[in-house]
Amino acid sequence: MKLFGRRNLILFLVLLAVAIGLYVRRRIESSVISVKVARATGGDFVQTFRTNGVVEPVEFREVRAQFSGRVIAVLVREGDRVRAGQSLARLDSGDVRAEFAQARAQLLEAEQALAKIQNGSARNQLEAQIAQAKADLALAESNRRRDETLLKQRAISQLEFDESSAAYEKASQRLAALEKERATQLQHLDPLSEEEAKARVQQARVLSENARERLKATEAPAPLAGTVLVAPPRAGTLVSVGDLLAKVGDLDRLQVRAFIDQPDFSSIQPGSHVQITSNGFPGDIWQGTVTLLSAQLTALGKRVVGEALCSIKAGRDRLPVNSNVDLTFTSRELHGVLLVPVDAVLQRENRNYVYVVEGGMLHLREVQIGSSNADFVVVKSGLEANQMVLNDLEVQPREGMRVVPRS
Repeated sequence: MKLFGRRNLILFLVLLAVAIGLYVRRRIESSVISVKVARATGGDFVQTFRTNGVVEPVEFREVRAQFSGRVIAVLVREGDRVRAGQSLARLDSGDVRAEFAQARAQLLEAEQALAKIQNGSARNQLEAQIAQAKADLALAESNRRRDETLLKQRAISQLEFDESSAAYEKASQRLAALEKERATQLQHLDPLSEEEAKARVQQARVLSENARERLKATEAPAPLAGTVLVAPPRAGTLVSVGDLLAKVGDLDRLQVRAFIDQPDFSSIQPGSHVQITSNGFPGDIWQGTVTLLSAQLTALGKRVVGEALCSIKAGRDRLPVNSNVDLTFTSRELHGVLLVPVDAVLQRENRNYVYVVEGGMLHLREVQIGSSNADFVVVKSGLEANQMVLNDLEVQPREGMRVVPRS
């Protein structure tokens, strides 16, 4: 009996040990969690940001009213191609034409005055006429005195004396008229030096040219060859100085005016790469580069932005002018750096950590990180290439947790 009881006891203990082992094994196996992991890899890092912008011609000009008036006729429509100088509209020009005529008259008068100063022949001719008139007057006076003596002596008739008196009056009046003409010339011309007369001519020419340009502006000429982007206001519209009459641009060369938020503005520079997309052309991508950055930031609604002009390389389709587009800028490029997914990095008390998977267990490790984008973080130290890290947001990790890696 004792022997039988001892064997049963041994067998029982063995079976109990096996059962306990199986139980413990099952508990251990049930505590191992399948987790998503990633490996730290070396590669190139690209940091980007997105913003919006508006398509516009590289070269465009606005035509604005140079005077107040009424639009008489509109000669083009939006979208028309025009040549440089082509008339876009006609404005009421009555006052401008009168101004031009007055300016031309002033120029002619100034040129005549200069010519008289530069050419003394007219003055010399007048002096010769005055000298001759004085001689004629002296002769007439001598004849009148002689005839007066003869009349007293009854040697001539009263009629003959009256004729000599009339000749004297006529000679006297002619001399007086010539001397008055000379006085007029001295009053208007003598005070002017030749340099002053030239200056007046130059001033009159400037006024005349300005009046000519204002007269030309009544036709609203196109400032360059291109396409009418904004057509003139309809006929009958009253415009004031500075009002927009039309806009003309060259649609063969386009650019994007982008609005970049202050934190991102300092990360780009002329030459930075940009990708351009439009909701109107799904799937199409245009490449471009930054050509110019604004010198200061401005308020755009609730945003503080800087402006960037971006070139557009030719694509399959041409972007419409004034259309809104989305831009993706490359703000930073790093080569040969260590990268881990963004979700693999944890922040605790302003420090950064990853869970490294080693020997089927999780181990918390502090790391120093650098730049990041929507997908990856640059790891500066604390991790080596090809090490496996936890990359599973659905898991609540802890030090020493047993895991089964999966990609």
